[in-house]
Amino acid sequence: MLSTEDTAVAFVRTRKRLADGNHFSPSYVAAVGQMHRAEPGQWPVHQVAAFLDIHAAVGAGRYALVEVEVAAAPRPDADRDVNAAALKDLPDPFSAELDLDQNAADEDGTISWKDAITAVRSTSVAFSAGCQKSEPVTAPVLVRPSRIPLEVGTTMPSRTLMHLEQDGGVARWAYGSTDLYLLLNLRHPLLA
Repeated sequence: MLSTEDTAVAFVRTRKRLADGNHFSPSYVAAVGQMHRAEPGQWPVHQVAAFLDIHAAVGAGRYALVEVEVAAAPRPDADRDVNAAALKDLPDPFSAELDLDQNAADEDGTISWKDAITAVRSTSVAFSAGCQKSEPVTAPVLVRPSRIPLEVGTTMPSRTLMHLEQDGGVARWAYGSTDLYLLLNLRHPLLA
């Protein structure tokens, strides 16, 4: 990431924007990663790099997003049964399986959908005609039925990136959020 001037500048800019806290929406940052006892501006450099990798792929339209209302924020791991109950009421076609005994597993559970869903992806194009400020253009994309890992509460951006590349996506239910964010790798064989 630091091998070219452009990527080094992007990295430094991203780290500053994460520290300032006024560029990215808090819900987007938490969907990508949420570290225990570390605000985004305090993340280690490798976690900032993972965040930037994900953000660049979202901006390029390689990763898409789906927001699903849960209507409750997740509780700590000690209350997994409460979290499982909240996830039972997901809207159709989504269903969740939360591992109630999980201890340092690869994920906290899974999210699946039985019918195709519509995700939102960037077209990598900014529209500026008639606008005071350029606005990104997004497009809907259908994603076939699938299953992806679920991460509840804190998780590092590097773990989110790992799930995106290895598993085709990840569902993030961050602490303080009443929404579940599905980040999907549109180029992964499970989803393409």
